[in-house]
Amino acid sequence: MLRRLTILLLVLLVAAPAGFARRKKPKAGEVDGQVYVDARFGIQLTLPEGWKYKLGDEEGHFRLFLTQKKYEVPPDYQDAEDYTKVPRIVVWVDTTTVGATAFLDSLVSESYSSDQKRELFKEFELINEASAGSGTYREPLIPRGRKLISVGDYKGIRWAARCPYMKEVALSASDTGGGKRVRGAYEGTIAALKHGDVIVVFHMICESQYYEGIDAFMDELVNSIKFSSAEKESEG
Repeated sequence: MLRRLTILLLVLLVAAPAGFARRKKPKAGEVDGQVYVDARFGIQLTLPEGWKYKLGDEEGHFRLFLTQKKYEVPPDYQDAEDYTKVPRIVVWVDTTTVGATAFLDSLVSESYSSDQKRELFKEFELINEASAGSGTYREPLIPRGRKLISVGDYKGIRWAARCPYMKEVALSASDTGGGKRVRGAYEGTIAALKHGDVIVVFHMICESQYYEGIDAFMDELVNSIKFSSAEKESEG
């Protein structure tokens, strides 16, 4: 009898970690229809039509990931569609003591470093040269401009840039000749809005020739933001 109890206890001890591993982590907010609500940071966004979403982890700062469902493929990639940069929007939220403009300046500065900036670089491909991946050679980033923005009573800033690249494109798995070289560019936008000590930063990237259309979706998302707090504070 004692031997059976010992075996049963060992089985339970082995199975317990697996059970904990299967337990899903709480997600960063929830989506009802097209409306995303983040109770932790008190924000609400209306998701654009034609985009699929993925929620981040509740304990993290990357709250929302959006990718376009049906996207255009550049002519050079018609025979190798996987090389296309799928239009993507990331929403990151945290607290900070600086304004939206100063925060964005810190992101695009070559000399400034911080824990928040290092975290943002993990997903903000536009400003992270290391995100190019194997077979892609990025040229220096070319800023397209910046401007102050207003969303209702809230003030923020948006910054756009273009990044030329060269890719080695294999046309088939059996291609041993190196495929072909394609020159193109990524283009994207970073926008930041601040309310109280909460800052919301949006990042979008796509193939350059489709930027104008994709940027319109980005603007739609940014302009839909609502903060749950009644007190509003402008940060430029």
